[in-house]
Amino acid sequence: MSVTRFPLTLRVTVSGANPDEIRENARAQAHDFFGPDAELDVISAEAELLAEPVTRYRATVAFRRVA
Repeated sequence: MSVTRFPLTLRVTVSGANPDEIRENARAQAHDFFGPDAELDVISAEAELLAEPVTRYRATVAFRRVA
């Protein structure tokens, strides 16, 4: 039986206080899914301000593993 291979896009939603924290949290989730040594491309990333007393942002980031 053959194995079907095709690219997967992973979308993660994370929050953080600044862009670096958001990037770190998103990358950690992507490496949990694709593997710790996977080389990843960011397909898209969008952030929004959350309505909280403390300034926080929520972002949705789409990753794809480099073939």
